[in-house]
Amino acid sequence: MDQAARNNYKFICFTEEGKNLMNRIISLLPGDGGATEQGELPSGSLSEWTGENFKTGNVLVFIGALGIAVRAISPFVSDKTRDAAVIVIDEKGEFVIPVLSGHLGGAVDATKKIADLIGAKPVITTATDVRGEFAVDVFAKDNSLSISDMKKAKAFSAYLLKNGRAYYRVDPDFADVIEVTVNRENVTEGFRDDEGSFTISPKVPRNILTLIPKCIVIGIGCRKGKAGAELIEFAKEVMAELSLDMRSVAAVTSIDLKKDEEGIIELSGELGADFYTYSNEVLMQQEGEFTASDFVRDAVGVDNVCERSLMAYGCQRIVMKKRAKNGMTLAIGAIRRELYYE
Repeated sequence: MDQAARNNYKFICFTEEGKNLMNRIISLLPGDGGATEQGELPSGSLSEWTGENFKTGNVLVFIGALGIAVRAISPFVSDKTRDAAVIVIDEKGEFVIPVLSGHLGGAVDATKKIADLIGAKPVITTATDVRGEFAVDVFAKDNSLSISDMKKAKAFSAYLLKNGRAYYRVDPDFADVIEVTVNRENVTEGFRDDEGSFTISPKVPRNILTLIPKCIVIGIGCRKGKAGAELIEFAKEVMAELSLDMRSVAAVTSIDLKKDEEGIIELSGELGADFYTYSNEVLMQQEGEFTASDFVRDAVGVDNVCERSLMAYGCQRIVMKKRAKNGMTLAIGAIRRELYYE
């Protein structure tokens, strides 16, 4: 058994011919010109290798029999939103097969890419791919949308395949910041209160399938040393009041003075959001009506941090103006998002 890696591709092979194919693929993949890892694995370590690499974002490439791959990954398969992508290639390089996490994990895309590189046939069996239909999970993945309910996503795909038509709508409250282009004649803007429709909204999902875009930005100001747990609780409280899903947060913003503030860094980490800060000069250049504070101006040189930092980030509008609590200030903004399905 030999293994190698290039970027997020993790290869394993079981014969000399498979090793030659593995090295050929690595040489053709974009990268630094060589495998980042390579070496022979001791007998019996296949399960260990699989478990170590079975992580979201990785593409596990088994060069050998399909059955070997299935047995190796079976103890680690849990949830299609978290599983690694898995593909299998025969040692002669004639067929490339996506086995697991075809859409969300990127196995189908990786299959097509490798097949094209080595002149192999991609063996795609997913119904939406076979028919060339709109795939809601691909749309979500390509546009960084969170899927509210995978069972509802599956039901939507089944409805589309059965009826040949389905619908989507953008939440009217965010129609000014969310623009959608779906190049499919049978998936059009509209609404049905059943499985044949989905909504695109940063709000907490209700009964219908909802795709959650990262279009919300949180502007923060706080006293020095404010605990991350308190900031997180404050953000959750405000987001819940506005019925906004925490997964919709794209960024956290503040003033440069707070760039090393551990509590805000902890908050952005909890949200999986980027943290941006801006200078006094940039903040004061922002145009609009802001909730000014003489106390804040005297302390940091800017009359408002949380609202102005939202606009410095590029928000289309402020959803909620400054809210203050226990030495913390918070405002919510909406950033423009353009979503595509080609």
